[in-house]
Amino acid sequence: IIMGLLSAPVRAEHPNAALPTRGGTQLWADEHIRDGWRIQRHVWSGHFRLLDDHNVRHAWGSYPDCLLELNRRKVAASQNRHLVLLVHGIGRGPATFGDLPDKLREAGFEARAISYPSTRGSIEDHAAQLERLLQRAEGVDEVSFVTHSMGGIIVRRLLGGNSVWQSRIKPGRLIMIAPPNQGSIVAETLQPAWPYRLVYGTAGQQLTPAKVTALPVPAIPFGIIAGGLGDTEGFNPLVPGDDDGTVSVAETRLEGAADFMILPGLHGFVARSPEIVLPVLNFLRSGRFEKVRRHPNG
Repeated sequence: IIMGLLSAPVRAEHPNAALPTRGGTQLWADEHIRDGWRIQRHVWSGHFRLLDDHNVRHAWGSYPDCLLELNRRKVAASQNRHLVLLVHGIGRGPATFGDLPDKLREAGFEARAISYPSTRGSIEDHAAQLERLLQRAEGVDEVSFVTHSMGGIIVRRLLGGNSVWQSRIKPGRLIMIAPPNQGSIVAETLQPAWPYRLVYGTAGQQLTPAKVTALPVPAIPFGIIAGGLGDTEGFNPLVPGDDDGTVSVAETRLEGAADFMILPGLHGFVARSPEIVLPVLNFLRSGRFEKVRRHPNG
């Protein structure tokens, strides 16, 4: 009975109170974004809601219902036609990136940290969500990505497919922060344990070396920022070599990277480090983490 109620269609004429929410991390998926507003889908019931840029709910029901309300409020698409999507890792949310999205917007990019139910679905499910979001994107000519941890693996899966959105939106650049590009020894070790499977779900089972290394290398310029100590031991004695406490520097590497750097920091905090802003901006602009110096004569 309960599951039947959850899956029943929600009537559009239900009244809505403008209620604050927490933005949705593991139960809601962003399906459409426009100037900071988001239409989200609930992972269990399948119904939708419309949130403003302060995570206040303004409508709920079906996707068309929420889109109608978004249009009624005359929320216009950004005039900046270069969208930067920030994609968090497993078990996390948009707050992973701290004020990085704000810094990117101040620099002229239409940067948005999205939300997806990372522990309730497969890597393929999450890539499909990104694909729908990009298919619905308005006024966008180019899209670049800044990812943390498993977010980089999801974008690799997204870029490896023949997506309809790529016929009208140019894939730009990709910056992967602390990505397990060679798979994760931590995930492989913990995979047999039922608490790990319960908490991290299907996607957590896919972070093993055999599965991750089978993904295609991105066909766009990409750079990698690894967390670590810059030594041979790192933070975690159980992870071989330098590491950020969860992913080793060696596990982040991927052949074909346009640039690579190590930033001191733990896995969960390196993406929000103040020191990451400039390298990310530089790479989005030039394809290098350090600013390219021009010769005095040209």
